[in-house]
Amino acid sequence: MSPNPARGQSGSALPPAETGARRRFQPPLFALILAAWALMLAVFGLAIWLTDSLDNQNWTAERFFFWRQDMPVLGFVLATTLVVGLAPPRLLARGRWPKVLAGRRLPLALAALTFVAGAVGAWVVFAGYTLSLDEFLANFDARIFASGRLVAPIPAAWRPYATAMQPMYMLPLPDSVWASSYLPVNAAMRALARLAHADGLVNPLLSAFSVVATWGVARRLWPERPDLALVAAALLGTSAQLIVMSMTAYAMPAHLAFNLAWLWLFLRGGKAGHAGAIVVGFLATGIHQLAFHPLFVAPFILRLLFHRRWGLGALYIVAYAAIGLFWLEWWPIATGLAGVSTDDTGSTGVDYFMDRIDDVLDALHVDNIGAMGQSLLRFVTWQNLLLAPLALIGAIMSIWNRGPARPLVLGVLLTLIVMGVVTPTQTHGWGYRYMHGLLGSACLTAAWAWSKLTDALPAERRSSANGALVVTCALSLLVMTPVRAWQAWRFVAPFAAASAAIQSANTDVVVIDHDSKLLFDMGTLNRNDPLLEHRPKVMALVEMDAPLVRQLCATHSVSIFNARSALAYGVPTVPWRPPARLDALRELLTQLHCGQVMTR
Repeated sequence: MSPNPARGQSGSALPPAETGARRRFQPPLFALILAAWALMLAVFGLAIWLTDSLDNQNWTAERFFFWRQDMPVLGFVLATTLVVGLAPPRLLARGRWPKVLAGRRLPLALAALTFVAGAVGAWVVFAGYTLSLDEFLANFDARIFASGRLVAPIPAAWRPYATAMQPMYMLPLPDSVWASSYLPVNAAMRALARLAHADGLVNPLLSAFSVVATWGVARRLWPERPDLALVAAALLGTSAQLIVMSMTAYAMPAHLAFNLAWLWLFLRGGKAGHAGAIVVGFLATGIHQLAFHPLFVAPFILRLLFHRRWGLGALYIVAYAAIGLFWLEWWPIATGLAGVSTDDTGSTGVDYFMDRIDDVLDALHVDNIGAMGQSLLRFVTWQNLLLAPLALIGAIMSIWNRGPARPLVLGVLLTLIVMGVVTPTQTHGWGYRYMHGLLGSACLTAAWAWSKLTDALPAERRSSANGALVVTCALSLLVMTPVRAWQAWRFVAPFAAASAAIQSANTDVVVIDHDSKLLFDMGTLNRNDPLLEHRPKVMALVEMDAPLVRQLCATHSVSIFNARSALAYGVPTVPWRPPARLDALRELLTQLHCGQVMTR
């Protein structure tokens, strides 16, 4: 048989006369993928084992997620990858996307599916409940903004109880007003949607846009390879993390969408492209936490300098310096506009940010490595079956060969390093949410790796490889995603039921009280309307003192939600030894005959 170079793309295929000698030294595609899985699991497992991180976590959810959610799914992922890798090539070669999804219809269809799943799943999976404080406080601030305010006033009668009504992640403001300590862009988007009675559609829309934007960015990166754009969009659109996070109120879908929008504009170039990227960068930096977007952008700015594009690089450096300074001073600006003085309550600007950094550094410990290992294991098992190993292979090749995905890879590495120091554990989350804004980077890197691994294959093997990709995408979407959604529902349902019972209690106040021997996650239940227009008010007993308890019991009807209540609703508890002060407050409630314990 004579050589036929036309079989490959861009002259990359090997003629049949040469393949026999070379293929002996070319590892099978799925052998490389399984080797990548083995490398990741060895690193994650070693980090967890050396630090005993699973034993060091007490009431947080990570240990539950590790054993009850991630490990069973990991077994399915590895077994399925092995089965697909061993399947007859002729059988796999039959795997194709339906003709109706040809070309750009595929990312559009996946985007539409993501939107519908997010909009419906917010109620079917999560019952409209926000498990984490990150989600709750996004809606908390959104309600304040939708009311036409930057901070919410606290009625005089409730000011002594302000800390008990929301003790975590709040700005240090006078007791007459309150707001969360998060930056405002995510909450502002939700506030605008709230005015249109569509706040539940924000994250589904952002996630759907991300699928299309990944396709668009890939077309910019590899204009001669439209197939890579489809691979990248398919990997993202079949991610369980993308779809389940679209059902939540987390800020992370906004980070993903804005990062991809920035990159799309940056790659477009020209005055309009770079001006648009800077505007998007301004909004992206203020989504909820300062660091995430600049970590994504930094490698692209460094690349400009490396290629001696001094003027454009300087423009971005100056722009992001100004953007960072603005958002560092956002809350002093906002409270000033609201007429609130913070002189007596502490800084809300740069000094406040630096104080938080000091707190993080004080808590820095070697256990962070193990916690990061758990988080990354959770991340890789929430994705398309092929995404993690392909992204790892692509990352290694990009760093080694300075490939086009190198800035994407460096952005991921920078984020992992910073998160490993600052906050390796996320407590709650679907997948690893601190990496959510970089899902597009991972999918683009994986798509590039896929091309490098398959372009040199003979036509028959390349056809079976593409069929395997279609099969794994179908399994990820139709099996993995429903399983993950079910796991999320099963975990959240007791908290949602308990929260609904608390919010519908027929008393003025519900006091959240930990039992003398059992601890549960107070932050998932201690929820109040920021304008305090709704009854009952919910308060944490641990944030009160004896005079406040006496005053509360003398002036208001009270219910008590304690560990016995938590057990009745199935809310997880762990053993603990409460401080003597809390035992004294509980005894005081008993002496005052204040409050009935809530039971199901």
